[in-house]
Amino acid sequence: MDTVIAALGANPILTLFVVIGLGYVAGELNLFGFRFGVAGVLFAGLAVGAVAPGAALPEVVPSLGLIVFVYTIGIQSGPGFFRSFRTRGYRDSLLAVGVLLWGAVVSLALAVSLGLSGPRAAGLFCGALTNTPALAAARESVRDQARAQGLPPETVQRLGGQPVVAYSLAYPFGVIGVLLSFHLLGRLWRIEPRPGGEAPEITVRDFVVKNPGIAGRTVGDVLRLHKDLGFVISRIRHEDRTTVAGSQTVLGEGDIVAVVGDEEALERAGQIFGEPSEARIELDRSELDYRRVFISSKGVVGKRIRDLKLQDLFSATITRLRRGDVDLVPAPDTRLEFGDQVRVLSRRENFAAVAHFLGDSIRGTAETDFGSVALGMVLGVMVGMFPIPLPGGAVVHLGLAGGPLLVALVLGKLERTGRITWNIPIGANLTLRQIGLLLFLAGVGTRAGIGLVETLRDEGLQLILAGVVVTLGVALTTLIVGYKMLKIPFDFLTGLLSGIQTQPACLAFASDRAKSDAPDAGYATVYPFAMIAKIVLAQLLVTALPG
Repeated sequence: MDTVIAALGANPILTLFVVIGLGYVAGELNLFGFRFGVAGVLFAGLAVGAVAPGAALPEVVPSLGLIVFVYTIGIQSGPGFFRSFRTRGYRDSLLAVGVLLWGAVVSLALAVSLGLSGPRAAGLFCGALTNTPALAAARESVRDQARAQGLPPETVQRLGGQPVVAYSLAYPFGVIGVLLSFHLLGRLWRIEPRPGGEAPEITVRDFVVKNPGIAGRTVGDVLRLHKDLGFVISRIRHEDRTTVAGSQTVLGEGDIVAVVGDEEALERAGQIFGEPSEARIELDRSELDYRRVFISSKGVVGKRIRDLKLQDLFSATITRLRRGDVDLVPAPDTRLEFGDQVRVLSRRENFAAVAHFLGDSIRGTAETDFGSVALGMVLGVMVGMFPIPLPGGAVVHLGLAGGPLLVALVLGKLERTGRITWNIPIGANLTLRQIGLLLFLAGVGTRAGIGLVETLRDEGLQLILAGVVVTLGVALTTLIVGYKMLKIPFDFLTGLLSGIQTQPACLAFASDRAKSDAPDAGYATVYPFAMIAKIVLAQLLVTALPG
């Protein structure tokens, strides 16, 4: 055993892959129908760190993993994050801040009843809600106060360690408690995961133009009169000749139009154009045909479909778009991403030119512009280092998680700046995200496991139980209020709670369970607000009680 411990301590790379391998094995163990999944890597790291303290991975490993993980989430979730404020964003953010305030009140009440100091209460709060940046802010606040009082360096060091002790005891159940809450309430409420690929079916339906209000108008004029139609006009038959529908195509009474969309969108199309037709002009491929093409050209990624001018260049139009595992009906303002697969309607002789223009390379959809990725991460780290002043003279930082996430959300929304494309192909994004998560979990686990045995022995059961109360208080309140009162879908809510916890391991478990991107969307919606709120609340708890 001593030989194994010495080998792990001398070879960080070996330790990293041992932890990942053991974690995956542990994550697949079925305990009464419950699996930890990729979160098993965290607990494997805690075990290795406790048994072999010298095997703790360098700090750069979890830091790098965290940056890569949150950046890739932000890039993918950016458009949805800002779009959510049109509907649910304010509600979700208020829920997050409310339950975090509740968690701070519970932590303060427990500290008073157990006779804990302010630094211990702050560490309990940070550990139960698994937030290392908040712990760092609380620790720095304790040190600043001690130095301001003129205390000797050894006392400053001892006081600075108080939040860390409570944090290390509360942290493990801060993860386990949330995972158990997902599992138990999901079973109690009989929640069945809904895979993200189960989107409304997209079909084609023909209509005869009978509405005199649109006869004589162009397709572009008609579409501009209505918002969020959700359908595309692919072909038009006029006097026995079928052509690709363009924005300048004039609609005539009696023309037949082929409309692509889901059932709800097709009902709207019927109200606009007139009665359905049995002509099925989309089945006639003698003049027009379609082909699926991959988007891989850097010249078109990040651009809106309307700006490509496919109708003018190739007499072609995009009728469907497949992103990841979901088929979408594109709008003129839809921006194309690396890896998108589009269905292009045109004449056969134009397909070669269209494919060359759009890229149509599977390899190209997997390649990533690491120059833009590196630039985005540099900007994120710089934003995380920027000091944010608070009332009373305190200063906080967003850190290596909050800074990259905020920058990635903005860049994901922008999608393109000049010649720089910020989007990452979805396949590469998921791979990078998984690598970042593994590095983070393995690194945090081995480093947190070092003092686990000692703190368990010295501090006893009361801090552990207090952490359990805070974790379950926040988790159960969020799930019950969110699902029962606010009617938030459970899969989205699990991601939202993971974001409130600012815990990638919880998000990984929620995503594995949901088999969709709904948890990722919930996570990104509240993560920035939760990060900032916990940094501020942790520092307030330090000053709330005497040290």
